[in-house]
Amino acid sequence: MKVIQDGQEIGAYSLLEDQTVFIPWENENYNLLFISGGEASISDADCPDGLCVKARSISKSGESIICLPHKLVVQIESKEEGALDAVTY
Repeated sequence: MKVIQDGQEIGAYSLLEDQTVFIPWENENYNLLFISGGEASISDADCPDGLCVKARSISKSGESIICLPHKLVVQIESKEEGALDAVTY
C-alpha cells in the first residue's frame, strides 16, 4: 500500500502489519491511517469535510482513500494479478 501526499510518495506499508500511522500536513493538520486485519482506513483527520474518515476500509488492489484538503491518497497496489470480480458477456 502506498501513501502519496501532494504528488510525492511519503510511505509504503504492509496490510499484514497492524499499525496506526500519523500523517502530518501543513499548519499542524493531520490524518491517522489505521491498518488492521488486512484493511486500511483513515480513523481520524482534521480536514473540514471528513470524507476520508467516512470512507470505507480498503484492502484490494486498485482501491483508494482520498483526502482532497490534505492532498492525500492512500492506494492499494499489488504486484500479483488479482482474481476476477465479475465477468460480462
